[in-house]
Amino acid sequence: MTSKKIIAAIAILALTASVMAPAMATSFASWQKVTSGSVVPQNSQTTKLTLTAADIIPKHTSVLGGFAWIYSGGPNTAFAVTTHNGARDSNQNPNGWHAHNVLLAQGTGSSDACIAGVSDDTTAGISIQGNTLTVNERNSTFTGSLSGAPVAFSIQGDGGCSSGLGIKINP
Repeated sequence: MTSKKIIAAIAILALTASVMAPAMATSFASWQKVTSGSVVPQNSQTTKLTLTAADIIPKHTSVLGGFAWIYSGGPNTAFAVTTHNGARDSNQNPNGWHAHNVLLAQGTGSSDACIAGVSDDTTAGISIQGNTLTVNERNSTFTGSLSGAPVAFSIQGDGGCSSGLGIKINP
């Protein structure tokens, strides 16, 4: 995906998030709480990331958000498995769950962090079974070591962020 497509997708996502931000800022969906997670290398080429959520993870949702594993050292900040129907920035699954490396910046008064950059989508193998999400990904996709403790997040419009997009992390 070219940087023009990524910029266009971020702009669409910012517009969508700004319309939905009031509802998103006050509450999280019941599935947006992680109860456990892991990062397990499968072999020299792939790693399996797994998490269990507090409720059944929908395969299709109007929620703009997802789950992220934080990198212990850059250059990216997080590996995110996200869904944001309407902002088509994925070749693999444009209207559903897909993965990106994400660069985060310091948050604002209304966001825990700002989205500063998003990579092309990866070709992650994503499986949702009830309240369990499993991701099989090529090791070459990762830009550092991932934390085994994933977090849930929502994307929201935030004019204080240079991209216009902030995230709220579910406590």
